[in-house]
Amino acid sequence: MSTPPLLLAIQIFAVSLSFLLIRLRAKQGPYPPGPNPKPFVGNFYDFHNVDRAMEYAKWGKRYHSDILYANYFGNHVLVLNSLEDAEELLERRSSIYSDRPDLPVLNMVGMDGNLAFMRLGHEWRIQRRICQQHFRLDAMAAQHHPVHIRKVHFLLKQLLETPEKFDHHAAMLSISIPLSVMYGYDTESLDDPLVGNVVRMFSYGVTRMFSPNGTWFNIVPWLAKIPLWLPWTDSQRHLKEVARLSGLLLNAPLEVVKQPVDEGTAQPSVLTQFFEKKDDSIEAKDRESALAKVANTIYSGASNTIILSTTSFIYLMAVNPEIQCIAQREIDRVIGENRLPTFDDRALLPYIEAIYRELLRFAPPAPLCIPHSTTEDDHYKGYFIPKGTTVYPNIWAMSRNEELYPNPHVFKPERFLNESGELKSNDRVLAYGFGRRICVGKHAASAVVWLMIVSLLASFSITKAKDEHGIDVEIFDDFEDIGVGRQKKQFQCSITPRSKAWRKLIEEA
Repeated sequence: MSTPPLLLAIQIFAVSLSFLLIRLRAKQGPYPPGPNPKPFVGNFYDFHNVDRAMEYAKWGKRYHSDILYANYFGNHVLVLNSLEDAEELLERRSSIYSDRPDLPVLNMVGMDGNLAFMRLGHEWRIQRRICQQHFRLDAMAAQHHPVHIRKVHFLLKQLLETPEKFDHHAAMLSISIPLSVMYGYDTESLDDPLVGNVVRMFSYGVTRMFSPNGTWFNIVPWLAKIPLWLPWTDSQRHLKEVARLSGLLLNAPLEVVKQPVDEGTAQPSVLTQFFEKKDDSIEAKDRESALAKVANTIYSGASNTIILSTTSFIYLMAVNPEIQCIAQREIDRVIGENRLPTFDDRALLPYIEAIYRELLRFAPPAPLCIPHSTTEDDHYKGYFIPKGTTVYPNIWAMSRNEELYPNPHVFKPERFLNESGELKSNDRVLAYGFGRRICVGKHAASAVVWLMIVSLLASFSITKAKDEHGIDVEIFDDFEDIGVGRQKKQFQCSITPRSKAWRKLIEEA
């Protein structure tokens, strides 16, 4: 039986198209190594929603490559497990690798204006400029250090009263600082609605939306429009609640700051300085909108870094008493027992600085950075990287590189010191990311985390808790993912003042 002309034409076209695509792929070059894709879904089921950074590190060993490729439903994903590749692509080729993925769910929950997630464009440049103005290193001392010191001293007082609630106190520190810096709003309770909104947002694991299979809404956006009265719409209800919380995070603090400005009682902050100018021009309205979104980014984002670093630090000191003793000897030699540490001490305490760097290496708050995205096709090491590829810098894998960090699973501050006990000058802190997408609040985060470390070490002894028989309660090295963040699971420890002199200093601070 002869083949109908139309069917024959379709077959010829299909064969020709397949041939052209094969030729094109051969010309473009191969993708980097990675798991074998399945028909239609690609590697969708190879992606995990927990321990993703560790899983990608295992991929690197399995496929003998530090640069890895996968796809899902035609979406390209690149994982960078080495510092060398991350610096080359995300920094030296930043003109191509600085965008963010196009995720429909961001628009659905009202987070597309958040600088951390925002795609490149005019608004991104405006917000980035605002951040550079207020959070550059030379602006920190006058504008923000007084707030940092006051809030860390409050943390010390809380630990003096209820040390067993150290995780609650860490949360209070992490949220109260951005509220004060950005809005001039002081709070001392986790029951405060402005604090509770952030805590609830964390509990929803919002940043899991960046996982390739974290939500179907990024793959099939129309699912969000299914009526909530239908069965099996838990995800839609979850999305609606996240959108509600997102709106509260953006607008509620603004309402709180405007009233004191009108009454002339506002505390100094980034936003109060702006509102006190009483400028009603169109340009001022645009800047107000941008400032509000920047404040929201800092308010919702900085909290995550500080709380995760604080709880990880307390854990690491409890299980590493010898490191704690070395650090306290340095503090006693430089500072003595007559005052609490200040930022002026930072350059004089190399071992404390080494602890800070090792903390962020050993327990990075975000083991897998918020992903970048490519704006053009690219070729690297003989591999083809298509336009629109989602690029994950794997901080966990980089920080576990045995060539850069021998015995990487050991907490060892000395790795950042030379034989004379001085800091090595060429050790970057990977936890803050890369290129144009490096954390805009890195100087503020560095200041707060360092001051927290040195203040706790100066004031307290952190040890394992004892059971009713006087035996140490074991603390396990177990962490869990919360979105892109990673936190130490709950544990018990003992936090006691080092002496009566330190107790008095805390009480009088």
